[in-house]
Amino acid sequence: MRRVIYILFFVLVTLSQAIAQQIGAQVREGMYVELRWRDVSGTLELMRCLPNEVGYSSLGEVSGTMYRDTLKVAVCGDTIRYRLTYGGGLSIETAVWFADGVPPQYSDIQIVTVDTITDSIVVTWLPSESEDVAAYIVCTGVPCVSPDTVYGIRYAIEYQDEPVIFRVFAIDSCGNPSQLSPPCNNLHLKVSADSCGGNVTAQWNDYRNMPGGIGEYCLYYSVGKPYEWHLADSTSGKTLRIAMPEGVDDSCYFRVSVRGVESGLCAYSNTVSVATSDTSNTECGQSNPGDIDEGSDIFALPNAIIYGQPPNDSFQPCKTGVLPQGVSGYRLDIYCRTGRRVFRSEDPAEAFIGRSNSHELQGGAYVYLLYYSIDGVQQVKKGQLLLLK
Repeated sequence: MRRVIYILFFVLVTLSQAIAQQIGAQVREGMYVELRWRDVSGTLELMRCLPNEVGYSSLGEVSGTMYRDTLKVAVCGDTIRYRLTYGGGLSIETAVWFADGVPPQYSDIQIVTVDTITDSIVVTWLPSESEDVAAYIVCTGVPCVSPDTVYGIRYAIEYQDEPVIFRVFAIDSCGNPSQLSPPCNNLHLKVSADSCGGNVTAQWNDYRNMPGGIGEYCLYYSVGKPYEWHLADSTSGKTLRIAMPEGVDDSCYFRVSVRGVESGLCAYSNTVSVATSDTSNTECGQSNPGDIDEGSDIFALPNAIIYGQPPNDSFQPCKTGVLPQGVSGYRLDIYCRTGRRVFRSEDPAEAFIGRSNSHELQGGAYVYLLYYSIDGVQQVKKGQLLLLK
């Protein structure tokens, strides 16, 4: 009987010791594993076994009753095992299922541009700073619709005849989504022709949320394929009206771009073609505001000036510098033979003297467009000006 009591006592003591000596692990904030233990003594060594490892590897000697194991890369669903050795050969073990609850960092869209070669809209973005990113989700519109999964940092869709708004977010291996990036859209260009005035008007939409801000919009033209683009004009607005560039035999191609102030990246619009026949309607009569002769007697419109030789060195349609009664809305634009605007003034007292922004221009042929209104009716005079040197 006494022997039975001793055996029962030994079993109870052993069981109480096994219950008392424990180690537990818990994932905290999806970033690290917090381990706690109790009722162990002696030299403590913590060991860890990752899913891709065959056996345990030592994390070194530890002290106290807690340890934080930071995991730089852990995949959702991984089981991580820990072993704590103590008392000269004894050990206790635990395991934790890694479940990340922290969303990854989002990434701004770098650029949305139109690739005319593939006839597609291309979206690119910077990779998320978070390491545990499984994929990116690209969606269009606000709110976000038509989500598509991308395993890189580039996305393309077929070009559409209207601006498309894009947003991107990252998703990690546990399915946690990041915040949505700010919306960004492509540039969509429309060009219409003034069949009596020989001009074209280009209009486009705002480009939204380029990282670091945007600079001016630049309108380019090309007189044929393959494209050789030349700068026609630039503006901070969303519309430009220019003369059809010289040297166009059949069609002229236009596109607009915007450059990032800090990034230096360029976003381009679609390419639009305008035929020369659209700007040369021979049936336009004098009643059309784009080709009437009213007011020609009140403006001096010479066909040549001589640089630096007064009084023949200036082109000033309104010699008095004051518009006659009933005339308003004065503007003078002068373009070089490549179609680039070299002079603009809305002051009738300001003359063109063969310079552009204090820079001396080359001699040769230039085109002028003189805009004004008579009793509120828009008038346009177009002609060629020769700069002699």
